[in-house]
Amino acid sequence: MMTSPFSPPSNPRPRAAAPVAPDTLAAWLDQQARDLTHPELVADGLRRAGWFPNHAAMEAGRYRTRFNEHPLGYGALFVSTGVAALALGTVGHVLASGLNGGISRNSLGLWLTIFLVSLPFAAWAQVWANRVDREDPVAVWSLPRRSLATALVVGCAIVGIARLIWYGAQLIGTLVGATWASGDSIAGGLVNVAITICIAAPLGLWSWNFLHRFDHEDPTRPANQQRRPA
Repeated sequence: MMTSPFSPPSNPRPRAAAPVAPDTLAAWLDQQARDLTHPELVADGLRRAGWFPNHAAMEAGRYRTRFNEHPLGYGALFVSTGVAALALGTVGHVLASGLNGGISRNSLGLWLTIFLVSLPFAAWAQVWANRVDREDPVAVWSLPRRSLATALVVGCAIVGIARLIWYGAQLIGTLVGATWASGDSIAGGLVNVAITICIAAPLGLWSWNFLHRFDHEDPTRPANQQRRPA
């Protein structure tokens, strides 16, 4: 078990020991919030006070909800980025459908419009998020930031895995001559898989990195006093 995720900063501020009794926990957490104590340091303090690790982690998770920063901004960031990626992927799939037949111009126009409309919002939200990371030290602990980034990572994984499974079914169905796969082509399915992976993989990686960008430092401290893993 890791005893402390951060090494002490130079000239650390004295802190009261974490309480064991629940009736004094709220006051202690209030003080930690006023001091902008990192959630991992809160969990570590509870473990040192005798809490079971899973109970300490749960309480640290509740402590994070005190920093419910920028829900609208992070909502705009992840929703617009996800919609833009979905629209771009669908445009690719519509174009790839030409390998199996005609291209639906109505669908192409609809999804291309959605992509072009959502892309500026996603770009603006990314610029906004980078500025917030520089100016608001507790925004990186934000519950909406973590929950929406996690949802986008999971969504990318689900879409990528589902597309691979569907292509596997198409491939097998085509090879064995199944009637439900008679209208599909192996080349078309492969192109669709490539489109999905080329969008879902970078988007999921970006979301993962955005979620864990500050896991190994305390952004509330000056740059020369950042607390990093021991």
